[in-house]
Amino acid sequence: MAHILVADWDETDRVQMWKILEEEGHELLFAKDGKQAMEIWEKNPIDLVITELLMPELSGLRLIRELVDREPRIRIIAISLEDADLLDLAEDFGAAKILYKPFSQEALLLAVEDALRDFRPRRGDSWRER
Repeated sequence: MAHILVADWDETDRVQMWKILEEEGHELLFAKDGKQAMEIWEKNPIDLVITELLMPELSGLRLIRELVDREPRIRIIAISLEDADLLDLAEDFGAAKILYKPFSQEALLLAVEDALRDFRPRRGDSWRER
């Protein structure tokens, strides 16, 4: 079981992920934009962040940068509907995994499992314990 923060402006997508991940025993918190996600992350122990890249207030890319700056070992899955360049950039910024929307239940579960199990910090990042 992991504590997962899902940041996505689309309520339908948040509900879809909630149904899939809660059934697997994960505890979930939700944010409708990057600003709210940062506020939640600062106040809660989070094992994994799943973020849409295109959001109001604070984009998913900016969220990834801020989170990685504060915690280089953070585990992040970036999701986006159609922009491969943004997803590639998300990996460069520190996302452990990327998913194109729409994704299947199996793809989401595999990405979560892989991110939680196989996360390795980017080259040059510290190995601070959280």
